[in-house]
Amino acid sequence: MTRLSITVSDHPRFSVVSLTGDLDKLSAPPLEEAFTALLTRGHVRIIIDTTDLGFCDSSGVWVLLATMRRTYEQNGWLRLAGVNGFLGRLLELTGLRAAFPIDRDVNESLRQAAEGRGVPVSR
Repeated sequence: MTRLSITVSDHPRFSVVSLTGDLDKLSAPPLEEAFTALLTRGHVRIIIDTTDLGFCDSSGVWVLLATMRRTYEQNGWLRLAGVNGFLGRLLELTGLRAAFPIDRDVNESLRQAAEGRGVPVSR
């Protein structure tokens, strides 16, 4: 397993959280803490770059779902970018792929965000 690295880049209208490594039951709590810190500071529009995510288990998916719910509760949104590998398969197998707005890559997510195309709260 590769240790999870979490990098947060704040932009005027949204934040990009880049994940590198493996997201599992050991690394899910620090990721949840990072999201809580963002939300506490009022950063409720979040793009999660999963391009370099090597592994993801149900603990990781749970953190992503919970964070998406929390952003919606605060009139924000969450987008996933670069979904592939373990995360992509897990979202397909669980039927959760349709629950997340997913973009091909961060550039597409940035375009969507810059154009104000977040996901409505009522989604």
